[in-house]
Amino acid sequence: MKIIQFKFSGMYIIHKKSKVAYQQIGKGETLVLLHGFCEDSTLWANFTPVLSKKYHVITIDLSGFGKSDLLEEHSIDAMAEAVYAVLAHLSIKKSVLIGHSMGGYVGLCFAESHPELLSGLGLFHSHPFPDSEQKKADRKRVSEFIKQHGIAPFAGHFVFNLFAKKFVTKRRAFIDRLIHKTSMHHSDAIIAASNAMIKREDKSEVLTKLTCPVLFIVGKQDNAISIDYSLRQLSLPKMASVHIFEDVGHMGMYEIPEKTLEVVEEFMDFCFSFYMV
Repeated sequence: MKIIQFKFSGMYIIHKKSKVAYQQIGKGETLVLLHGFCEDSTLWANFTPVLSKKYHVITIDLSGFGKSDLLEEHSIDAMAEAVYAVLAHLSIKKSVLIGHSMGGYVGLCFAESHPELLSGLGLFHSHPFPDSEQKKADRKRVSEFIKQHGIAPFAGHFVFNLFAKKFVTKRRAFIDRLIHKTSMHHSDAIIAASNAMIKREDKSEVLTKLTCPVLFIVGKQDNAISIDYSLRQLSLPKMASVHIFEDVGHMGMYEIPEKTLEVVEEFMDFCFSFYMV
């Protein structure tokens, strides 16, 4: 697998004095895809060509990543409002929103503020719970390390930890390319995102109140999110589509791209057929 680069088309809005970049492709019902920490919208580059044959796919660069500016107010809620601003600009009244990792945290905040705009919510290796004290301490150490040493020494350890060990062994060249890409992110964005995740609140009640379907994609070998957190959330929604993969870490869109793409397609079909019944 190779990392496909989006050709940036210059689409952006100005939201609270900051540029928020987005891409859109295809026609039909809308699917919004949000990337995670130390990622950008190119995360979805192998999904969008397939999904856009049937759906209107929007990908957004979250605050400080990709082509987006770092928001002056930096929090998960602020990122969710930037997503809302893009959808309002495009006059999107309903969509399925799927977020990977930190993108899932943003999706939950969006769902809390704008549930009426959702036909479905997907947590792709994500969860609604706040950081443990240990996780907060780890994030603070990462921020201090980057301040002192820069991103490059951090990127290697970070990327290796995202994948199941078997994948790392088999796909070392791909991992090296991803490490290089990760090292290109701006340190201010990484530090700001770390602080935003530390401060986020418990959003489990959001899942219990949602009336739309919820998708869970879980990797049993996920080192970024404990299996306990992943399993605890599954019974919260009224209606859930649950997919647990045995030998997958935190990056199912790379580790098992065909299977996770199929899951997303099936979820999209279900969400919009559900509202037509």
